[in-house]
Amino acid sequence: MPQFKLSDITKPFWSSNDGFKGGRDPMGIQNSSVSTYGKLLPGLTNLTGHIRYYSLYCWLLSEYDILETQKQTEVYQYNFIRRAELAMALIMKDQNVGSVVGALFVSQQRYKVIEDNLYDLEDGGDYESEDKYWTYPTGAFGQYYLGSLIYYNLVKIEPGRYYLLNDGKELANAVRNSVDKTIRNLFIECINEGAMSEDEREMLLPLGLNKLKIHSEEWNSLNYLLIKRDDDSSLRRETVQLMLNDLDHGIPVNKFVEHRFLNYVKDSESEAAFGWYFYYLCEAFHYCIETIFCFILNEIDDLSTPSVRVLIEDIKNKTLSCLKNEQKYHSLNEWKDNVSGDIAEMYNELKNLIITKDYPNAVAQAIYLLLRLQIEYELNKTIIIKFENKNDLINQRGIISNGLKSYIVNHYNLSIPNYIEKIVQQIMQEHTIVAISKMGNSETDLRKFIFEDGKVVLVEMRYPTETSPRIVSLYNFLLDLGYVDSEGNLTDIAKNYIKNYGND
Repeated sequence: MPQFKLSDITKPFWSSNDGFKGGRDPMGIQNSSVSTYGKLLPGLTNLTGHIRYYSLYCWLLSEYDILETQKQTEVYQYNFIRRAELAMALIMKDQNVGSVVGALFVSQQRYKVIEDNLYDLEDGGDYESEDKYWTYPTGAFGQYYLGSLIYYNLVKIEPGRYYLLNDGKELANAVRNSVDKTIRNLFIECINEGAMSEDEREMLLPLGLNKLKIHSEEWNSLNYLLIKRDDDSSLRRETVQLMLNDLDHGIPVNKFVEHRFLNYVKDSESEAAFGWYFYYLCEAFHYCIETIFCFILNEIDDLSTPSVRVLIEDIKNKTLSCLKNEQKYHSLNEWKDNVSGDIAEMYNELKNLIITKDYPNAVAQAIYLLLRLQIEYELNKTIIIKFENKNDLINQRGIISNGLKSYIVNHYNLSIPNYIEKIVQQIMQEHTIVAISKMGNSETDLRKFIFEDGKVVLVEMRYPTETSPRIVSLYNFLLDLGYVDSEGNLTDIAKNYIKNYGND
């Protein structure tokens, strides 16, 4: 079927071939989920894979300051950090540890070897290298970790330079007091000279991201960052406790969010427990809207650039064919009053329909789920609004309260056929508005369809997606800190944390 692909738009069209760009959130609604899990797990991201990077970066910045003051280095600060990241990737190779900065570069053996068993950290590490382990100028430090280091008041930025704050200096000293001086000096020497031998690599294994000494000063400092009690991190601390409890009861990490949704009543005294319930509702709502958007794009393709009227009629008729029993209801509100079912089961069924690309039934299921979400919202409206207001979420686009009002409540009086027409029009209009607003002054076009001479033309197909709420990063942190062993079992550290939670 004809469609505009990013690489196929040519001169006969009014647009040029580099004008369109993909985007992960074409409806502009997922930021409400991102903001929610940002409140639940502040101080880490989906890309901060190991907590020991936090202490090592602080120590490296401190060592660089010493070298620069003593005029013992000619390496720029950002290249000093970059060489350290590449060296760490080499140290971690063949250890079956994920989320290591530069691991792909090392696994592909793209690193340079100066001579037998001597790795080149300069060529491949420095930003000026033709083939480098990381394309971002300041490495993963500046691209992934800096925001978290700033959040914890460890580092500050000034033009062209990074500086340690007092807490960062303390964390750097914790590394010095926890790692043998010979190892520390060797690592700095390798970075400064831009080379590391295989023998030196093996000597540096104790600096590995997975070699944090339990109960050392460095461990104590990093552990404190994760579980300290303060206003901003209270929900993170509670989330740690919830995850450890779930792991202790055999709940796998990838089922954490759904399990939290299903069990929030049991843990109702925990604000974080409600927060994860709320996050799940937002995710389900977003998935429903993106399902309808996906069907719109699919039909634009299948119908070969239809008119808007033909497109809407097609979607309406195909959806109604999956809602034969529901057409007896005179209004959307009447249908809602007759909806029941388990939200998690309905959500999982919707995701399965997307996997099989059964889009008409998926849209029917999405509307069902939207109505069930509205019922759930009405049951818990007071506490939901309170949570949204307390955490400054109320004005986020895609938040559950305003989202359901826009897509469900405002259309209560419509018949089912008219509702389907209306919601298709609404989603098409809102995507266009969101895409144009995201463009700003850029020449990049984020629209997934365009209007051309009264026809709708597909630019790019998009499918419903879920956000990633930092759960894997949290689990990695707990693994690094020794709360969980390599088999996923809780250690005495974790059991003591659970036992003493609330009393410390």
